[in-house]
Amino acid sequence: MLTSRKQQLGVLLISSSLMIWTQAYADDGTTLKAPPESASKKAILQQNTDFFYNKITLQSSASYAYSDSNTINLNGFLALGAIFLGNINVSKVKSSIYTFTESAYYPINNRLQLVLNVPIVYRQSTYEIGGVNFASNTQSEATVTSGGPRLGDVSFGGYYQLLNESKHWPSLTASLLVTAPSGVSPYGIKVYQPDPNNTNLQVPTKLPTGNGVWTITPGLSFVSTSDPAIFFGSINYYYNLQKTFSDISTQQGEVQPGQVRLGNAFQYSLGVAYALNDRLSISTSFADRIQDQTEVRALGGAFTPIVGSGANVAVANFGLTYAFTQNTSLIMNLGIGLTSSAPNFQLTATIPYNL
Repeated sequence: MLTSRKQQLGVLLISSSLMIWTQAYADDGTTLKAPPESASKKAILQQNTDFFYNKITLQSSASYAYSDSNTINLNGFLALGAIFLGNINVSKVKSSIYTFTESAYYPINNRLQLVLNVPIVYRQSTYEIGGVNFASNTQSEATVTSGGPRLGDVSFGGYYQLLNESKHWPSLTASLLVTAPSGVSPYGIKVYQPDPNNTNLQVPTKLPTGNGVWTITPGLSFVSTSDPAIFFGSINYYYNLQKTFSDISTQQGEVQPGQVRLGNAFQYSLGVAYALNDRLSISTSFADRIQDQTEVRALGGAFTPIVGSGANVAVANFGLTYAFTQNTSLIMNLGIGLTSSAPNFQLTATIPYNL
């Protein structure tokens, strides 16, 4: 009787082992991608577009970006090769951008999901420069805003999982997003002199909330798990379509129709995340976006580049995720600018939740 029970127990253990082995390995011997082991790991995958929802999901995101820049303006000449004769002005621009984005994810199947992003943007910039009554040590300033919260550039598209993670390969996800010029365009905004005693201070009448052109963005991202770490990265290309505007002039009282070629951009990112426990995870990453110069032309003329419109935006990101439940989590990210074109810092909070 005792021998029979031992035999039954042995058969049960062997059957359980076979079931585990069958779930862990495919027919070709490669390891199948397991479902998220914890709520924190699921939050990491959500953050890196590798998690595909099984029902309609909304995602709310709020961010604040701050930047300031100083410029020295020299108006004069060098005497004897070392002595500067003339005026020295230091100008400063302090900018704040507040963005609230509501996103919706709609799954077609377990490999394909559609997405819609609707941003609301508020911008404020303060310009400071010397030159009041032609004195370089006397400053004047002016603050310009976007005129309240305004709709930004709406984007829509989809993600398709090309490859599930296996023993030898990471998961690969392709994306294609289209951004519409629904925000306030930067072209045709006039500049004026807010201080009649300072001709050096020239500011725009308002700030834009969009790029003004259609943008097509193909991309490819990967995620690779190596417990306890999760490696991730992506590459994206921003192709901006040429567009004709009824006015591209910045001069008051002048209307100049023209065309704009906004510079295309290439972006790549690499990072690593760690699930500390079932709810908490941390991540760090580096992202770099390299943008070409923008070209404009009046109708009938030749395209000319806008000097200084090219940019290299490099950012170091530090993330923290906390999963409240399997369906809801908080994703915090702090971005620190590493180049002059990047914001000094950007703080973002994101909450995805299932309907």
